Order: sequence, then structure tokens, then C-alpha cells
Amino acid sequence: MTCVRCGYCCRKAPCPYGEGVPCVHLVADPNSTAGQYLCARHDEIRADPQPQWSPAFDAGCSSALFNSDRDTVRVALRLGE
Repeated sequence: MTCVRCGYCCRKAPCPYGEGVPCVHLVADPNSTAGQYLCARHDEIRADPQPQWSPAFDAGCSSALFNSDRDTVRVALRLGE
């Protein structure tokens, strides 16, 4: 499954770099008209040469079933299955 950046995972269980539920580092993407989100710590985490934890950035959705957040973004982006 492709990641559509709906933010669902960060609202349910943030990665080890995250803080709180929902994660305080989850921010709305100002350039998205589809309701997508960004990780405010993305660049910092990617710059770590040997992170102790590796978030699943762009790895794809592991919570695709019954995920209305993902469905909403997919419709807005006009993505088929």
C-alpha cells in the first residue's frame, strides 16, 4: 500500500521520535488540497546517520482497512485501488 500522508498512524501511535497522541509533530501540509499531513521532524530524523529508531516514512499504509482518513485523502487525490 502506498502512503498518502493521511496522518492516521501518527494520530493513533506515534513513532519513537513522536510526542503524545496524536503526535505534536504531525502538521497539516500547507501545500496540500487533499488534507495531507507532514512530520515536522522529518528532515531532522532523516539527517540522523544512525537513528536508533526508524519511522516508516513513505513505507505505505499498514492500517488501510477501515481507515476513513486514508480513504478521504485518496478520494481527494483521485487515486484508484
